[in-house]
Amino acid sequence: MSKRTFFEIRKEILKTIKDKKEYSYAELERKVNTNWKTVRLHCKDLQLVEAVTIYNNKIKITDFGFTLLRKLEKNL
Repeated sequence: MSKRTFFEIRKEILKTIKDKKEYSYAELERKVNTNWKTVRLHCKDLQLVEAVTIYNNKIKITDFGFTLLRKLEKNL
């Protein structure tokens, strides 16, 4: 079994939150199937490029996050 790359984990996070609901780190941990520290690290990186917003430990996708996800799905 090979490890997933950063790219694959971030793409899976964006796929999970694309319904515009707010998710906690624990919910994303279960849905993405990785530990909460990894989810937190990737969400903070996605926040730096303004693909997600984090408020009170709740993660929500932005409009830029939607366009980024569409580009990722189209290219792969």
